[in-house]
This record gives sequence, C-alpha cells and structure tokens, in this order.
Amino acid sequence: MNKITTCIKVAVLCITSTYVQAQCEVFKSEISDVQSYMQQVSQLSDSLSTSAEIAAFDASFTKARTNTKTVMLLMGQAVNAADEAVILASEAQYDSESCGLAEAISYTIDAEKHAIDTRDFSAEAFENVKSAAKARNLGNLQYYMRIAQRLMKEARESADASVYAADNAHYSCSHDLDHVSLER
Repeated sequence: MNKITTCIKVAVLCITSTYVQAQCEVFKSEISDVQSYMQQVSQLSDSLSTSAEIAAFDASFTKARTNTKTVMLLMGQAVNAADEAVILASEAQYDSESCGLAEAISYTIDAEKHAIDTRDFSAEAFENVKSAAKARNLGNLQYYMRIAQRLMKEARESADASVYAADNAHYSCSHDLDHVSLER
C-alpha cells in the first residue's frame, strides 16, 4: 500500500512539475509578445514625432494637414499595437501566477500597468490627431496636435517602461535557486 501511495505521489509531482513548466513557457511567449508590441508602439511614436512637430508648428495649413494625416496613420497603428499588448499582458499576468515566481509576477503586473497607460495615452493622442485632421483652420489644428504631441511622449515613456518590465519578467521566469519562489 505504501509503495502505491508513493508511486501516486511521485506521478502527481511529475505531472504538476510538467504542467508548471508548460505554463511558464506560455508565459514567456506572452510576455515576449507584450515586449514586442510595446517596442512597436515606442518606435511608431518616435517615427511620427517629426510629422507631429511639423503639423504642430508649421505656418502652412496645407503642409500641417498633410503631416497630420501621416501622424494619424502611424498613431492608429500604435493604438492597435497597444491594444494587443494590453490583452497579452493580462493573459501573461494570469499565467505568471501559475509559474509561482514572485519576481515574474511583480514585473508582469508592472508591464501590464504600463501597457494600459500606453494604450490610454495613445488612444487619447489619436483622438486629438483626429480632431486636428478635422480642423478648419491652422490654429485649431496646431492646438490639437500640440496636445497629441504631449500625449505621444507620455505613451512612448510608458511603452518603454513596459518593455523594461516585460524584459525583467521574462528573465525572472526561471526556477533556479537564484530566483524567489512563492513555494518557500
């Protein structure tokens, strides 16, 4: 009877260990995707900064409107990437708890928080860019573009913070003795 009980305990331990390892691999994949999407948002924000600057300060209404449309296109892509990152960060946060590593959980929560901030700043900036594109005079166009510029800067900073947290979360998802585990 003791041998059977011991065999069952060993089998359960092996199955549990395999399940936890599989969950950690899923987590690593998701957090890597979060990092990738946040890098994309940061790069798009950086790419559109020149067009946003021209639209916000140029004396030509036609040139400002053309640059506003360029910003709107890139900003739309940034909003989509930020939305995807938030969804994946939420899933990664759930899966990080399955891994049972305190560091990974903490960094994933930070990555998710910054991804949400990035999405919110990007969406608000996009709304201002759309308002700028609809503006009928240069003053209103520039007003909305300057607001959008400030929000895009905040979005880029949040995206960079999310990339950093996601990188740390990925690194922390290791069951080596060097990492803090919730199982202690």
